[in-house]
Amino acid sequence: MKRIGPISILALLGIITFAFSLHSCKNNKKKQDKVVNLAIDKKPEIKNKKSFHTSKHIGIGGTLSEQWKKSDSLYTHTSTKKLIELASDQDDVIESLIAFRALLMKNPHKAVNLAISEIDDTTNVSTLAGCCRENDCVSNVRISMIQYARKYYKVSMADSIRIDSALLFSNYPSKFYYIYHLYHKLPAKPEYEKRLLQLYKHDQYALIALARYHRVATKQEIIRLLSKISKNINIDNRDTINTVLDAVTTWPSESYKHQVIKVCQHILNNPDTRGCYRNVFGALMAYNDKWSYNYIDKTLSKAIKEKQVSFATCYSFLEAYEANPLPLFKPLVQKYKISLE
Repeated sequence: MKRIGPISILALLGIITFAFSLHSCKNNKKKQDKVVNLAIDKKPEIKNKKSFHTSKHIGIGGTLSEQWKKSDSLYTHTSTKKLIELASDQDDVIESLIAFRALLMKNPHKAVNLAISEIDDTTNVSTLAGCCRENDCVSNVRISMIQYARKYYKVSMADSIRIDSALLFSNYPSKFYYIYHLYHKLPAKPEYEKRLLQLYKHDQYALIALARYHRVATKQEIIRLLSKISKNINIDNRDTINTVLDAVTTWPSESYKHQVIKVCQHILNNPDTRGCYRNVFGALMAYNDKWSYNYIDKTLSKAIKEKQVSFATCYSFLEAYEANPLPLFKPLVQKYKISLE
């Protein structure tokens, strides 16, 4: 199953990098209608029209996207009612997403309502972030805009939770990049457990959320996966490795602690699995004990001496620490002077 990588995440987070100004409209209604018509009917020519721009600048030179300019224009001059109509247009996917961004700026609650009402819209759309192009679907683009930039667009927490629930019970949850983040934060509510069990049959990442329920069956599944990957630790089963280690991070049970230590040791000694280092440190730190502190201390010390793996190891530890800044491990950040600078 395809998952979003660090570069794609940064591309999606590029949504929040632009600023906009709210202009007061003091013109009379006749003049305002004329401006609206210019914004809607006389559409400016859009470069790369076949792809929706998920970042403000496109191309190697970082040219300002005409699509983003148009969203700003629609936001300023177009009514919420008209924006909803434009954002719901099935005939031109690119134009509808341009209007949806403007609607999200103008009335985030209405934008959320629209996104939820069409949560199962799997219409294909090509997206462009800088120079990176990929195939996507309309619903995923909308949900990504809302959830990855919730605070920027002033989307209420209540509306964000509504999105979470709608996504979880949608017909195609695995199509959403955001589902991975949802599994990490979803509370262990009784009404979610049955659905998560259903999803786990097709999406192994659901195990991360299931771990919060502390069920015996889930514990046995984590033990099974730990045994499985300990026999085959390589880049080909990286998704499984990261899933089970994230599940351990969610539920650091003593029942499989020794298996976790063994698996983490194997991963840290395998250069092919450096992409799993953050998950390794997350799982070890979750136990929040002196033994895990000593183990990580020894690992970082060794990495510093082996310069070729120093950055990857230390950076991964810092990522895990920032995701779960337990006081016990703060001295290690200071001791090894680890920073992103």
